[in-house]
Amino acid sequence: MGTSDESMYLKLGDVNLWISMATIMFNPLFWNVVARREYRRQTVSRLLGGPRRGCITLAVTIVGLGCFRDWWFKLACESQPEWPLLYDNGFLYLGYLCIVIGSVLVFSSYWALGFYGTFLGDYFGILMEKKVTHFPFNVIDNPMYWGSTIIFGGTALVKASLSGLLLTCLVAVCYKVAIFFEGPFTAEIYNRSNKMV
Repeated sequence: MGTSDESMYLKLGDVNLWISMATIMFNPLFWNVVARREYRRQTVSRLLGGPRRGCITLAVTIVGLGCFRDWWFKLACESQPEWPLLYDNGFLYLGYLCIVIGSVLVFSSYWALGFYGTFLGDYFGILMEKKVTHFPFNVIDNPMYWGSTIIFGGTALVKASLSGLLLTCLVAVCYKVAIFFEGPFTAEIYNRSNKMV
C-alpha cells in the first residue's frame, strides 16, 4: 500500500467518525420534524404555555444539539490520522479564512433574522414582517447553512483531516436536503398567512 493511498488516512472502524455522521444527519431531521409537527398541531406551544416559550425551548435544544454535533466532529477529526497532503501552509491559511467567512455568514444571518427568525419562529406562528433581502441574504441563499458548512470545511483543513472533509460533504448534503423541504414549506406558511390578512 503506497503512502498516497487515502485509505491510510481514514479509519472506518473509528466510533467517533460514525457518531459524528449520526449527529450531522440527526440534527436537521430533528428540527424539521419538530417544527412541522408544531406548525400542524402546536404540541410544544401547548405543552409549554405559548409559542414564544416553545420556540425558545426548541432554540435551546437546537443549540445544544449543534454543540454536541460540533464536539463529535472535532473528536472525529482528531481521532483520525492527519492527511499529509493538507500539511501545506496554504491549506492551513485557507482553513482559517473559511472559518472567518463562514462565521461572518452565520452571525450576520442571525443578526438579520433575529432570534425567532433564526430558530423557526414562523413554524410557531411568529412571522417576520417581510422577507430579509439584505446582507448576507443578497450574497447567498441560506447563508446560515452554507456558512456553517464552510466552517466545518475550514476546521477540517486546519486539522489536516480527510475525514473532516468527508464529514463536511455530509453536512452539505444534509443541509441541501433540509433546504429542499424547508424552503417550500416556509413559503407556504407565509402564503397562508397573507391570504388570511
